[in-house]
Amino acid sequence: MKTAHRYGAAAAALSAVLALGIPAASPAAAVGAPEDTAAWKRTGRPDRLLVLRPRSVSLLDHGALVRRLYPGTPTVSLAWLAANAGQEWISREPGAPSTVRVRTAVLLAPGTILRIDDRTKKVLLSAGRSARSGTWISGSRASLDIDSTTLASVAEDGSSPAPGNAPGRPYLSMGAGGRMDFRNTTVSGFGRAGEGTLADQSGVTWGRGSTGSATGSTFEGNHTGLRLAGSKDVRLKDVTASGSAGDGIVLKGDHGTEASGLSAESNGRTGIAVGGTDERTLTGLTTRDNDGAGIKATLQRGLRLNAPNSHFDQGGGIDLTGCRKCVVHKATVESSSRAAVRVSGGESTVTVRDPDLTGHNGSEPGILLGEGIENVTVSGGTVGGFDRGIGITGSHISIERTALTGNRTGIAIGGNASHVALRGVRVDGGETGVLASASTDHITLTDVRVSEASRKGLASSSPGLRVTGGALSGGTTAVDLGAAARLEDVAVGSSHRGMHLAHDVRASGTSLDVLAERQGVVADAGSRLDLTDSRVRAPVALDGDGEVKRHGKTEITMPPFPWLGFAALVALALAVVLQTLHHVRHRGTPRPKVAGHVENTA
Repeated sequence: MKTAHRYGAAAAALSAVLALGIPAASPAAAVGAPEDTAAWKRTGRPDRLLVLRPRSVSLLDHGALVRRLYPGTPTVSLAWLAANAGQEWISREPGAPSTVRVRTAVLLAPGTILRIDDRTKKVLLSAGRSARSGTWISGSRASLDIDSTTLASVAEDGSSPAPGNAPGRPYLSMGAGGRMDFRNTTVSGFGRAGEGTLADQSGVTWGRGSTGSATGSTFEGNHTGLRLAGSKDVRLKDVTASGSAGDGIVLKGDHGTEASGLSAESNGRTGIAVGGTDERTLTGLTTRDNDGAGIKATLQRGLRLNAPNSHFDQGGGIDLTGCRKCVVHKATVESSSRAAVRVSGGESTVTVRDPDLTGHNGSEPGILLGEGIENVTVSGGTVGGFDRGIGITGSHISIERTALTGNRTGIAIGGNASHVALRGVRVDGGETGVLASASTDHITLTDVRVSEASRKGLASSSPGLRVTGGALSGGTTAVDLGAAARLEDVAVGSSHRGMHLAHDVRASGTSLDVLAERQGVVADAGSRLDLTDSRVRAPVALDGDGEVKRHGKTEITMPPFPWLGFAALVALALAVVLQTLHHVRHRGTPRPKVAGHVENTA
């Protein structure tokens, strides 16, 4: 009976321990459950592993169970683990009770929740000396909830964050069925690099089938700031990724992501990289000073970027590769080197609406439309300060109602570009307004206006060029043709030469109004210009060894006499004459004297 009574008392005591969540003492040579050993092997055999299960916590040292804790609930806080796990596992820093040091990898088993909140305002995760001695928090079908705290890596010598090449730098990742949330949190110095490193070890990763959120949080100095890789319905709002060794923010293969207010600054590669998911909308993205492109989208369908902002990203502002049915709306880009907006890749179909693109230090180009694209439309907006405002080497391009100001060349059409249409475009300043090379074809300009170009308004060697409506001018030559062209209803003026036809060029003009300061039309040997119902006004209206044929009501006249200028010269000469007469008439008049009693105080 006494023996039975002792066993009953022991059972009652154990029940009390479990109910109160007090750590149970473990035997000196505890043997881990098979699931603990399997978890240790599956996670890369870390030196220390803490396995959080719905009602127990296993502490494994090199795969051997050394202790088991019983929190009594599937929801556990890091503060509770710091109070119960032990100094060598998770503990509060001496003299800093709100700072916790984590020296173990943490695996969240299905059905568990780990909470890190403002009771632990700073959490230091040890980088260790090797990948196995490093730390991490990972799981699937579990939850990691982080609120109002700072997570940072720490090296063995206590420096924080740990060096970027430390093999055991910590990381956070959530797998299938899991949830990971960040609120008002900073994550600093996370992520591993090097051969053999998995993508979900790069920093903070929502893996395939996971969900969660990040709001009002910053991810700084990580290998990759944060990554969505096959996640589902993740919400990102007011998130900043800065100082990453690689990409700042990666959205790849994710579904149902709701993202707004994302910012990527000073990252080693792309600011925000997007790929692998169709029909997504991203609003209010901001990038600055990244080594790669600000925003790069690859193999997307139905992507819509609303009001993206890029400032001085070294690899260019917005880079769209293989993007079909994609829209960039109201982009603001300041560029100092590469293209502000670049579209490339086979079968790309992109619409760029109302961009505001500014170049500095002759950066080029504002918009680059590369070879192989299927269809691109640029409508509205402004492009200024670039070596080339818009550079086109692709086909089936339409530029509509866009204003280009202060670019060295407004629009340059080269490569094997074909079927390019400019409609309602305005080009002001620079050296050349529109430039089309000999390797292009099917180029049309409708109501294009070029003004104040210091050299040429339109310079084309593209065979079959057609220009309808608009006005073209240039400091040297308004229209310089190196290949066959047809012009209708075009005003050509404010230039030394109105039109120039190179050797053997055939061109026609209908309803042209050519006004030049020196030469109206210069036709080189072998060339021919047919003018119908047109007017050419210049001191030398027709020049060169070529042929100009006049049809219909074509007029060749001197330019209009500048009556206002002549009147101004006459008035100036009359004023000089009258002033001279005044001096002659009064040269014998004595100079007036001041009375002696007047004191000069000057």
